[in-house]
Amino acid sequence: MEREAEIEQKFEIDPGFTPSLATVGTWGEPRSFTLTATYLDTPEHALAAAGWSLRRREGGSDEGWHLKRPRGSEPGRLELRLPLADELPAALRAEASPIIGAAPLVPLATVRTERTETPLVVDGVPRALVALDRVTARAGARTETWRELEVELVTGADPALLSEVTAAMLAEGARPAAHASKASRILATRPTPTEGSAAAALLDYAGRQVGMLQAMDAGVRVDAPDAVHKARVATRRLRSLLTTFAPFWDAERTEPPREELRWLAALLGEPRDAEVLAEEFGDLFAELGPGTVADGVRSAVLGHLADRHRWGHAALVAAWDTRRARALRAALALLLAEPPLDARAAGPASDLLAGLEAAEARTERLAQKARRRPGELERWHRVRKAAKAVRYCTEALAEVLGSDGSARAARWEAVTEAFGTLQDAVVAAELIEELADATDATEDWAVLADIQTDRRTAALAEGRAALDAALTPTR
Repeated sequence: MEREAEIEQKFEIDPGFTPSLATVGTWGEPRSFTLTATYLDTPEHALAAAGWSLRRREGGSDEGWHLKRPRGSEPGRLELRLPLADELPAALRAEASPIIGAAPLVPLATVRTERTETPLVVDGVPRALVALDRVTARAGARTETWRELEVELVTGADPALLSEVTAAMLAEGARPAAHASKASRILATRPTPTEGSAAAALLDYAGRQVGMLQAMDAGVRVDAPDAVHKARVATRRLRSLLTTFAPFWDAERTEPPREELRWLAALLGEPRDAEVLAEEFGDLFAELGPGTVADGVRSAVLGHLADRHRWGHAALVAAWDTRRARALRAALALLLAEPPLDARAAGPASDLLAGLEAAEARTERLAQKARRRPGELERWHRVRKAAKAVRYCTEALAEVLGSDGSARAARWEAVTEAFGTLQDAVVAAELIEELADATDATEDWAVLADIQTDRRTAALAEGRAALDAALTPTR
Protein backbone atom coordinates (compact mmCIF):
# COMPACT_ATOMS: atom_id res chain seq x y z
CA MET A 1 0.00 0.00 0.00
CA GLU A 2 1.37 3.40 -0.99
CA ARG A 3 1.29 6.15 1.64
CA GLU A 4 1.94 9.74 0.66
CA ALA A 5 1.35 13.12 2.26
CA GLU A 6 -1.05 15.28 0.27
CA ILE A 7 -0.85 19.03 0.78
CA GLU A 8 -3.39 20.89 -1.32
CA GLN A 9 -5.87 23.75 -1.44
CA LYS A 10 -9.13 23.94 -3.36
CA PHE A 11 -10.64 27.17 -4.69
CA GLU A 12 -14.01 28.22 -6.01
CA ILE A 13 -13.68 30.26 -9.21
CA ASP A 14 -15.90 32.28 -11.51
CA PRO A 15 -16.46 31.31 -15.16
CA GLY A 16 -13.47 32.21 -17.31
CA PHE A 17 -11.07 32.50 -14.37
CA THR A 18 -7.46 31.69 -15.30
CA PRO A 19 -4.71 32.11 -12.70
CA SER A 20 -1.47 33.86 -13.61
CA LEU A 21 0.59 33.30 -10.41
CA ALA A 22 3.25 35.48 -11.99
CA THR A 23 4.52 36.46 -8.55
CA VAL A 24 5.09 32.85 -7.60
CA GLY A 25 6.55 31.01 -10.59
CA THR A 26 6.13 30.05 -14.23
CA TRP A 27 4.03 27.48 -16.00
CA GLY A 28 5.11 24.12 -17.36
CA GLU A 29 3.42 22.12 -20.10
CA PRO A 30 -0.31 21.48 -19.41
CA ARG A 31 -2.02 18.15 -19.95
CA SER A 32 -5.71 17.30 -20.03
CA PHE A 33 -7.51 14.13 -19.00
CA THR A 34 -10.76 12.88 -17.52
CA LEU A 35 -11.19 11.38 -14.06
CA THR A 36 -14.18 9.33 -12.95
CA ALA A 37 -14.47 8.67 -9.23
CA THR A 38 -16.98 6.88 -7.03
CA TYR A 39 -16.93 8.11 -3.43
CA LEU A 40 -17.87 5.77 -0.60
CA ASP A 41 -18.93 6.60 2.93
CA THR A 42 -21.33 5.36 5.55
CA PRO A 43 -24.97 6.38 5.01
CA GLU A 44 -24.46 8.89 7.85
CA HIS A 45 -21.29 10.31 6.20
CA ALA A 46 -19.03 9.28 9.09
CA LEU A 47 -15.85 9.55 7.03
CA ALA A 48 -16.68 13.02 5.74
CA ALA A 49 -17.55 14.21 9.23
CA ALA A 50 -14.10 13.10 10.41
CA GLY A 51 -12.35 14.78 7.48
CA TRP A 52 -11.68 11.49 5.66
CA SER A 53 -12.56 10.50 2.10
CA LEU A 54 -12.61 7.19 0.23
CA ARG A 55 -12.86 6.81 -3.51
CA ARG A 56 -12.35 4.51 -6.46
CA ARG A 57 -10.94 6.55 -9.32
CA GLU A 58 -10.32 5.74 -12.96
CA GLY A 59 -8.15 7.89 -15.19
CA GLY A 60 -5.05 9.96 -14.54
CA SER A 61 -1.64 8.77 -13.42
CA ASP A 62 -2.75 7.42 -10.05
CA GLU A 63 -6.01 5.62 -10.75
CA GLY A 64 -7.00 3.15 -8.07
CA TRP A 65 -8.45 3.16 -4.57
CA HIS A 66 -7.59 6.20 -2.44
CA LEU A 67 -8.23 6.74 1.26
CA LYS A 68 -7.41 10.21 2.59
CA ARG A 69 -7.25 11.11 6.25
CA PRO A 70 -5.99 14.00 8.42
CA ARG A 71 -2.34 14.05 9.53
CA GLY A 72 -2.99 15.37 13.00
CA SER A 73 -0.89 18.45 13.69
CA GLU A 74 0.93 18.19 10.36
CA PRO A 75 -0.38 20.03 7.29
CA GLY A 76 -2.43 18.30 4.61
CA ARG A 77 -3.73 14.77 4.62
CA LEU A 78 -2.24 11.30 4.35
CA GLU A 79 -3.29 9.50 1.18
CA LEU A 80 -3.27 5.70 1.07
CA ARG A 81 -3.40 4.09 -2.37
CA LEU A 82 -4.08 0.64 -3.69
CA PRO A 83 -4.38 -0.54 -7.30
CA LEU A 84 -7.67 -0.37 -9.15
CA ALA A 85 -10.05 -3.24 -8.36
CA ASP A 86 -13.79 -3.80 -8.66
CA GLU A 87 -14.43 -3.95 -4.92
CA LEU A 88 -13.09 -2.07 -1.93
CA PRO A 89 -9.84 -3.71 -0.73
CA ALA A 90 -10.12 -5.15 2.77
CA ALA A 91 -6.94 -3.32 3.77
CA LEU A 92 -8.56 0.08 3.19
CA ARG A 93 -11.67 -0.86 5.11
CA ALA A 94 -9.43 -1.93 7.98
CA GLU A 95 -7.67 1.45 7.85
CA ALA A 96 -11.07 3.19 8.08
CA SER A 97 -12.37 1.00 10.90
CA PRO A 98 -11.48 3.46 13.70
CA ILE A 99 -14.01 5.84 12.15
CA ILE A 100 -16.68 3.51 10.75
CA GLY A 101 -16.50 0.44 13.02
CA ALA A 102 -18.85 -2.15 11.52
CA ALA A 103 -20.91 0.40 9.58
CA PRO A 104 -21.40 -0.20 5.85
CA LEU A 105 -19.45 1.66 3.21
CA VAL A 106 -21.62 2.42 0.21
CA PRO A 107 -21.23 4.45 -3.01
CA LEU A 108 -22.86 7.79 -2.30
CA ALA A 109 -21.54 10.02 -5.09
CA THR A 110 -20.08 9.76 -8.58
CA VAL A 111 -17.82 12.57 -9.75
CA ARG A 112 -16.59 13.11 -13.31
CA THR A 113 -13.81 15.63 -13.64
CA GLU A 114 -12.50 17.09 -16.88
CA ARG A 115 -9.10 18.30 -15.74
CA THR A 116 -6.37 20.47 -17.22
CA GLU A 117 -3.30 20.12 -15.03
CA THR A 118 -0.29 22.43 -15.29
CA PRO A 119 2.96 22.26 -13.30
CA LEU A 120 3.93 25.41 -11.40
CA VAL A 121 7.68 25.84 -11.79
CA VAL A 122 9.65 27.62 -9.06
CA ASP A 123 13.41 28.15 -9.40
CA GLY A 124 13.42 25.89 -12.44
CA VAL A 125 11.75 22.92 -10.65
CA PRO A 126 8.07 21.85 -10.71
CA ARG A 127 6.86 22.46 -7.14
CA ALA A 128 3.09 22.22 -7.49
CA LEU A 129 0.36 21.03 -9.82
CA VAL A 130 -2.44 23.46 -10.60
CA ALA A 131 -5.60 21.70 -11.81
CA LEU A 132 -8.46 23.53 -13.50
CA ASP A 133 -11.47 21.23 -13.13
CA ARG A 134 -14.91 21.10 -14.70
CA VAL A 135 -16.88 18.86 -12.33
CA THR A 136 -20.12 16.95 -12.83
CA ALA A 137 -21.23 15.24 -9.61
CA ARG A 138 -24.19 13.01 -8.95
CA ALA A 139 -25.64 11.82 -5.63
CA GLY A 140 -28.91 9.94 -5.86
CA ALA A 141 -31.26 11.91 -8.11
CA ARG A 142 -29.26 15.13 -7.78
CA THR A 143 -26.70 16.27 -10.35
CA GLU A 144 -24.59 19.41 -10.07
CA THR A 145 -21.92 20.93 -12.33
CA TRP A 146 -19.31 23.50 -11.35
CA ARG A 147 -15.75 24.66 -11.96
CA GLU A 148 -13.03 24.69 -9.34
CA LEU A 149 -9.28 25.02 -9.09
CA GLU A 150 -7.00 22.79 -7.06
CA VAL A 151 -3.35 23.32 -6.11
CA GLU A 152 -1.35 20.34 -4.82
CA LEU A 153 2.28 20.50 -3.77
CA VAL A 154 4.70 18.06 -5.36
CA THR A 155 6.28 15.63 -2.90
CA GLY A 156 9.17 17.34 -1.15
CA ALA A 157 8.03 20.91 -1.82
CA ASP A 158 8.14 23.41 1.03
CA PRO A 159 4.64 23.60 2.63
CA ALA A 160 5.10 27.37 2.87
CA LEU A 161 4.72 27.52 -0.92
CA LEU A 162 1.04 26.65 -0.57
CA SER A 163 0.47 29.74 1.56
CA GLU A 164 2.19 31.88 -1.05
CA VAL A 165 0.10 30.35 -3.86
CA THR A 166 -3.08 30.77 -1.84
CA ALA A 167 -2.39 34.47 -1.24
CA ALA A 168 -1.79 34.98 -4.96
CA MET A 169 -4.98 33.08 -5.87
CA LEU A 170 -7.08 35.13 -3.49
CA ALA A 171 -5.59 38.32 -4.85
CA GLU A 172 -6.60 37.25 -8.36
CA GLY A 173 -10.20 36.62 -7.35
CA ALA A 174 -10.35 32.94 -6.37
CA ARG A 175 -12.12 31.96 -3.14
CA PRO A 176 -11.28 29.12 -0.70
CA ALA A 177 -13.59 26.19 -1.38
CA ALA A 178 -16.29 25.68 1.23
CA HIS A 179 -15.98 21.88 1.03
CA ALA A 180 -12.98 19.64 1.57
CA SER A 181 -13.72 17.44 -1.42
CA LYS A 182 -15.87 17.35 -4.54
CA ALA A 183 -17.96 14.57 -3.02
CA SER A 184 -18.62 16.50 0.19
CA ARG A 185 -20.07 19.37 -1.84
CA ILE A 186 -22.69 17.25 -3.58
CA LEU A 187 -23.38 15.18 -0.44
CA ALA A 188 -23.99 18.28 1.68
CA THR A 189 -27.49 18.54 0.22
CA ARG A 190 -28.21 14.82 -0.09
CA PRO A 191 -31.58 14.07 1.55
CA THR A 192 -31.65 11.66 4.48
CA PRO A 193 -34.60 9.77 6.01
CA THR A 194 -36.64 11.65 8.57
CA GLU A 195 -35.79 10.67 12.12
CA GLY A 196 -38.46 8.39 13.57
CA SER A 197 -39.76 7.36 10.16
CA ALA A 198 -40.25 3.83 8.91
CA ALA A 199 -37.54 4.52 6.33
CA ALA A 200 -35.04 5.47 9.04
CA ALA A 201 -35.76 2.30 11.04
CA LEU A 202 -35.53 0.02 8.00
CA LEU A 203 -32.32 1.57 6.69
CA ASP A 204 -30.68 1.60 10.12
CA TYR A 205 -31.24 -2.15 10.55
CA ALA A 206 -30.31 -2.91 6.94
CA GLY A 207 -27.17 -0.83 7.32
CA ARG A 208 -26.04 -2.81 10.34
CA GLN A 209 -26.40 -6.07 8.43
CA VAL A 210 -24.67 -4.85 5.26
CA GLY A 211 -21.90 -3.43 7.45
CA MET A 212 -21.48 -6.78 9.18
CA LEU A 213 -21.24 -8.59 5.84
CA GLN A 214 -18.57 -6.14 4.68
CA ALA A 215 -16.67 -6.35 7.97
CA MET A 216 -16.65 -10.16 7.83
CA ASP A 217 -15.43 -10.30 4.21
CA ALA A 218 -11.77 -11.00 4.99
CA GLY A 219 -12.66 -13.39 7.82
CA VAL A 220 -15.02 -15.43 5.66
CA ARG A 221 -12.25 -15.97 3.12
CA VAL A 222 -9.83 -17.42 5.68
CA ASP A 223 -12.48 -19.02 7.91
CA ALA A 224 -11.65 -16.78 10.87
CA PRO A 225 -13.46 -17.69 14.10
CA ASP A 226 -17.17 -16.82 13.96
CA ALA A 227 -16.83 -14.91 10.65
CA VAL A 228 -18.96 -17.30 8.60
CA HIS A 229 -21.55 -17.46 11.37
CA LYS A 230 -21.86 -13.67 11.65
CA ALA A 231 -22.06 -13.28 7.88
CA ARG A 232 -24.78 -15.93 7.69
CA VAL A 233 -26.85 -14.30 10.42
CA ALA A 234 -26.52 -10.89 8.74
CA THR A 235 -27.66 -12.44 5.46
CA ARG A 236 -30.71 -13.99 7.09
CA ARG A 237 -31.61 -10.76 8.86
CA LEU A 238 -31.44 -8.81 5.63
CA ARG A 239 -33.63 -11.27 3.78
CA SER A 240 -36.13 -11.28 6.63
CA LEU A 241 -36.22 -7.47 6.64
CA LEU A 242 -37.05 -7.36 2.94
CA THR A 243 -39.69 -10.08 3.32
CA THR A 244 -41.47 -9.09 6.51
CA PHE A 245 -41.69 -5.41 5.62
CA ALA A 246 -42.26 -5.96 1.89
CA PRO A 247 -45.07 -3.33 1.65
CA PHE A 248 -42.52 -0.63 2.52
CA TRP A 249 -40.06 -1.59 -0.23
CA ASP A 250 -40.13 -1.31 -4.01
CA ALA A 251 -40.56 -5.00 -4.80
CA GLU A 252 -39.19 -4.67 -8.32
CA ARG A 253 -35.81 -3.63 -6.92
CA THR A 254 -35.71 -5.72 -3.75
CA GLU A 255 -36.90 -9.08 -5.07
CA PRO A 256 -33.67 -9.92 -6.98
CA PRO A 257 -31.31 -9.32 -4.02
CA ARG A 258 -33.78 -10.99 -1.65
CA GLU A 259 -33.58 -14.21 -3.69
CA GLU A 260 -29.80 -13.92 -4.01
CA LEU A 261 -29.57 -13.62 -0.23
CA ARG A 262 -31.19 -17.05 -0.02
CA TRP A 263 -28.41 -18.39 -2.26
CA LEU A 264 -25.70 -16.74 -0.17
CA ALA A 265 -27.19 -17.99 3.10
CA ALA A 266 -27.15 -21.55 1.75
CA LEU A 267 -23.47 -21.21 0.79
CA LEU A 268 -22.61 -19.89 4.24
CA GLY A 269 -24.72 -22.60 5.84
CA GLU A 270 -22.71 -25.56 4.55
CA PRO A 271 -19.47 -24.90 6.46
CA ARG A 272 -21.31 -23.36 9.40
CA ASP A 273 -23.63 -26.33 9.96
CA ALA A 274 -20.69 -28.75 9.81
CA GLU A 275 -18.79 -26.55 12.27
CA VAL A 276 -21.70 -26.54 14.73
CA LEU A 277 -22.14 -30.32 14.56
CA ALA A 278 -18.40 -30.87 15.03
CA GLU A 279 -18.44 -28.68 18.14
CA GLU A 280 -21.48 -30.47 19.54
CA PHE A 281 -20.10 -33.96 18.93
CA GLY A 282 -16.71 -32.89 20.28
CA ASP A 283 -18.37 -31.71 23.49
CA LEU A 284 -20.44 -34.90 23.66
CA PHE A 285 -17.43 -37.18 23.27
CA ALA A 286 -15.56 -35.21 25.93
CA GLU A 287 -18.54 -35.51 28.26
CA LEU A 288 -18.83 -39.26 27.69
CA GLY A 289 -15.15 -39.70 28.49
CA PRO A 290 -12.49 -42.00 27.00
CA GLY A 291 -13.45 -45.57 26.26
CA THR A 292 -17.19 -44.94 26.28
CA VAL A 293 -17.35 -44.77 22.49
CA ALA A 294 -14.96 -46.63 20.19
CA ASP A 295 -12.20 -44.59 18.60
CA GLY A 296 -13.47 -45.66 15.18
CA VAL A 297 -16.84 -44.08 15.90
CA ARG A 298 -15.28 -40.82 17.07
CA SER A 299 -13.03 -40.72 14.03
CA ALA A 300 -15.88 -41.49 11.64
CA VAL A 301 -18.04 -38.67 13.00
CA LEU A 302 -15.41 -35.98 13.47
CA GLY A 303 -13.55 -36.89 10.27
CA HIS A 304 -16.74 -36.73 8.21
CA LEU A 305 -17.64 -33.34 9.67
CA ALA A 306 -14.12 -31.97 9.15
CA ASP A 307 -14.29 -33.01 5.49
CA ARG A 308 -17.75 -31.52 5.12
CA HIS A 309 -16.60 -28.26 6.67
CA ARG A 310 -13.52 -28.10 4.45
CA TRP A 311 -15.50 -28.80 1.27
CA GLY A 312 -18.23 -26.36 2.26
CA HIS A 313 -15.77 -23.57 2.97
CA ALA A 314 -13.89 -24.20 -0.27
CA ALA A 315 -17.16 -23.94 -2.21
CA LEU A 316 -18.04 -20.75 -0.33
CA VAL A 317 -14.70 -19.10 -1.11
CA ALA A 318 -14.94 -20.14 -4.76
CA ALA A 319 -18.37 -18.52 -5.01
CA TRP A 320 -17.45 -15.45 -2.94
CA ASP A 321 -15.55 -13.79 -5.78
CA THR A 322 -17.82 -14.76 -8.64
CA ARG A 323 -19.65 -12.14 -10.67
CA ARG A 324 -22.87 -13.26 -9.01
CA ALA A 325 -21.57 -12.62 -5.49
CA ARG A 326 -20.02 -9.28 -6.42
CA ALA A 327 -23.30 -8.21 -8.00
CA LEU A 328 -25.16 -9.09 -4.81
CA ARG A 329 -22.76 -7.08 -2.64
CA ALA A 330 -23.14 -4.12 -5.01
CA ALA A 331 -26.93 -4.44 -4.86
CA LEU A 332 -26.87 -4.45 -1.06
CA ALA A 333 -24.72 -1.32 -1.02
CA LEU A 334 -27.14 0.33 -3.44
CA LEU A 335 -29.97 -0.65 -1.10
CA LEU A 336 -28.51 1.90 1.31
CA ALA A 337 -27.09 4.42 -1.17
CA GLU A 338 -30.31 4.71 -3.20
CA PRO A 339 -32.97 3.12 -0.97
CA PRO A 340 -35.74 1.36 -2.93
CA LEU A 341 -38.45 2.45 -0.51
CA ASP A 342 -42.17 2.72 -1.14
CA ALA A 343 -43.87 6.04 -0.41
CA ARG A 344 -45.43 4.62 2.74
CA ALA A 345 -41.95 4.34 4.29
CA ALA A 346 -42.11 8.09 4.82
CA GLY A 347 -44.67 7.45 7.58
CA PRO A 348 -43.81 6.90 11.25
CA ALA A 349 -41.80 3.85 12.28
CA SER A 350 -44.80 2.66 14.30
CA ASP A 351 -46.40 1.73 10.97
CA LEU A 352 -43.94 -1.16 10.84
CA LEU A 353 -45.61 -2.81 13.84
CA ALA A 354 -48.18 -4.28 11.47
CA GLY A 355 -45.40 -6.37 9.93
CA LEU A 356 -44.37 -7.66 13.35
CA GLU A 357 -47.96 -8.55 14.20
CA ALA A 358 -48.35 -10.38 10.89
CA ALA A 359 -45.14 -12.33 11.54
CA GLU A 360 -46.36 -13.31 15.01
CA ALA A 361 -49.74 -14.36 13.61
CA ARG A 362 -48.04 -16.54 10.99
CA THR A 363 -45.94 -18.18 13.69
CA GLU A 364 -49.09 -18.85 15.73
CA ARG A 365 -50.80 -20.50 12.73
CA LEU A 366 -47.81 -22.75 12.10
CA ALA A 367 -47.63 -23.59 15.81
CA GLN A 368 -51.28 -24.64 15.81
CA LYS A 369 -50.59 -27.03 12.93
CA ALA A 370 -47.51 -28.41 14.69
CA ARG A 371 -49.43 -28.97 17.94
CA ARG A 372 -51.93 -31.14 16.10
CA ARG A 373 -49.12 -33.48 15.01
CA PRO A 374 -46.29 -32.83 17.48
CA GLY A 375 -44.32 -35.86 16.34
CA GLU A 376 -43.79 -34.40 12.86
CA LEU A 377 -40.64 -32.46 13.60
CA GLU A 378 -40.56 -30.76 10.20
CA ARG A 379 -43.59 -28.76 11.34
CA TRP A 380 -41.63 -27.45 14.31
CA HIS A 381 -38.79 -26.56 11.98
CA ARG A 382 -41.21 -24.34 10.05
CA VAL A 383 -42.24 -22.76 13.35
CA ARG A 384 -38.59 -22.07 14.11
CA LYS A 385 -38.04 -20.28 10.80
CA ALA A 386 -41.17 -18.17 11.32
CA ALA A 387 -40.08 -17.37 14.87
CA LYS A 388 -36.74 -16.15 13.55
CA ALA A 389 -38.56 -13.64 11.39
CA VAL A 390 -40.37 -12.37 14.48
CA ARG A 391 -37.12 -12.19 16.41
CA TYR A 392 -35.47 -10.13 13.67
CA CYS A 393 -38.55 -7.88 13.56
CA THR A 394 -38.23 -7.13 17.25
CA GLU A 395 -34.57 -6.29 16.76
CA ALA A 396 -35.33 -3.92 13.89
CA LEU A 397 -38.12 -2.22 15.87
CA ALA A 398 -36.27 -1.95 19.18
CA GLU A 399 -36.80 1.82 19.42
CA VAL A 400 -40.45 1.59 18.43
CA LEU A 401 -41.15 -1.14 20.99
CA GLY A 402 -39.49 0.88 23.72
CA SER A 403 -38.91 -0.64 27.14
CA ASP A 404 -40.64 -3.91 26.17
CA GLY A 405 -38.41 -4.39 23.14
CA SER A 406 -35.50 -6.15 24.84
CA ALA A 407 -37.71 -8.53 26.80
CA ARG A 408 -39.77 -9.31 23.73
CA ALA A 409 -36.66 -10.02 21.67
CA ALA A 410 -35.31 -12.24 24.45
CA ARG A 411 -38.52 -14.31 24.50
CA TRP A 412 -38.29 -14.94 20.76
CA GLU A 413 -34.60 -15.66 20.98
CA ALA A 414 -35.40 -18.38 23.53
CA VAL A 415 -37.85 -19.88 21.03
CA THR A 416 -35.39 -19.93 18.15
CA GLU A 417 -32.55 -21.26 20.30
CA ALA A 418 -34.61 -24.16 21.68
CA PHE A 419 -35.98 -25.14 18.28
CA GLY A 420 -32.47 -24.68 16.88
CA THR A 421 -31.25 -27.30 19.34
CA LEU A 422 -34.11 -29.53 18.20
CA GLN A 423 -33.08 -29.15 14.57
CA ASP A 424 -29.43 -29.83 15.42
CA ALA A 425 -30.46 -33.04 17.17
CA VAL A 426 -32.48 -34.11 14.12
CA VAL A 427 -29.51 -33.50 11.81
CA ALA A 428 -27.14 -35.24 14.23
CA ALA A 429 -29.41 -38.30 14.33
CA GLU A 430 -29.47 -38.41 10.53
CA LEU A 431 -25.68 -38.25 10.47
CA ILE A 432 -25.41 -41.10 12.98
CA GLU A 433 -27.70 -43.23 10.85
CA GLU A 434 -25.69 -42.39 7.74
CA LEU A 435 -22.35 -43.28 9.32
CA ALA A 436 -23.48 -46.33 11.32
CA ASP A 437 -22.17 -48.71 8.65
CA ALA A 438 -18.68 -47.20 8.83
CA THR A 439 -17.64 -49.40 11.79
CA ASP A 440 -18.81 -52.55 13.55
CA ALA A 441 -19.45 -50.71 16.84
CA THR A 442 -23.22 -51.15 16.61
CA GLU A 443 -23.82 -50.55 20.31
CA ASP A 444 -21.83 -47.31 20.27
CA TRP A 445 -23.89 -45.94 17.41
CA ALA A 446 -27.03 -46.92 19.31
CA VAL A 447 -25.77 -45.00 22.36
CA LEU A 448 -25.25 -41.88 20.27
CA ALA A 449 -28.66 -42.27 18.65
CA ASP A 450 -30.36 -42.61 22.06
CA ILE A 451 -28.64 -39.42 23.26
CA GLN A 452 -29.97 -37.50 20.26
CA THR A 453 -33.46 -38.91 20.88
CA ASP A 454 -33.37 -37.64 24.46
CA ARG A 455 -32.00 -34.33 23.23
CA ARG A 456 -34.84 -33.97 20.73
CA THR A 457 -37.44 -34.68 23.39
CA ALA A 458 -35.99 -32.11 25.79
CA ALA A 459 -35.50 -29.46 23.11
CA LEU A 460 -39.04 -29.89 21.79
CA ALA A 461 -40.50 -29.46 25.28
CA GLU A 462 -38.32 -26.40 25.90
CA GLY A 463 -39.20 -24.92 22.53
CA ARG A 464 -42.93 -25.39 23.01
CA ALA A 465 -42.78 -23.77 26.45
CA ALA A 466 -40.75 -20.85 25.12
CA LEU A 467 -43.16 -20.45 22.22
CA ASP A 468 -46.16 -20.34 24.54
CA ALA A 469 -44.42 -17.70 26.66
CA ALA A 470 -43.58 -15.60 23.58
CA LEU A 471 -47.08 -15.80 22.13
CA THR A 472 -48.99 -15.22 25.34
CA PRO A 473 -48.68 -11.39 25.25
CA THR A 474 -50.14 -11.34 21.70
CA ARG A 475 -53.13 -13.59 22.34
